[in-house]
Amino acid sequence: MFKSGLGGKLTLKLDPAQHGVLSQLFDQMAELLEDPDSENGSDPLAKLLNMSGSTQISEDPALARLFPDGYTGDEHASADFRRFTEQDLRAQKIAALSVARETLSEWTGKSSVTPQQAQHWLKALNDLRLVLGTRLEITDDADRDHDSEEPGMHLYNYLTYLQGTLIDALS
Repeated sequence: MFKSGLGGKLTLKLDPAQHGVLSQLFDQMAELLEDPDSENGSDPLAKLLNMSGSTQISEDPALARLFPDGYTGDEHASADFRRFTEQDLRAQKIAALSVARETLSEWTGKSSVTPQQAQHWLKALNDLRLVLGTRLEITDDADRDHDSEEPGMHLYNYLTYLQGTLIDALS
């Protein structure tokens, strides 16, 4: 869990099992965020102008949640929005995840976290919760308790708790 210390210093304290679970989740999230069309014959000019992004919403509900439609009522506007924003949004999510993964790789049981790293952790944890919540078909707070014995719900609640401790430590 995250704690705030003297002078606003943040620490992350995990036991080895928590570290292992978070490491696995971050690795799986990195695989999910990999862009399958990243270098496959894309137009260099379109790439330079950031116009080579996908125009279709993902068929994977979790990716569709991470990269939602910009305009639900206008298919063409939504395609343009996606083309111009999805690559940057994906890169930002990957960057935040990379910082969180790097922090975990340097973990020693109780590690310091800079304010900048904490912001990346917030983003990475939020994305993990969005993906897991989508997979568990959680649509609102009432759904969070629909099957509290399911391991996925325990994991979702743990990520919620961890994110909450980080928010508390930052405030």
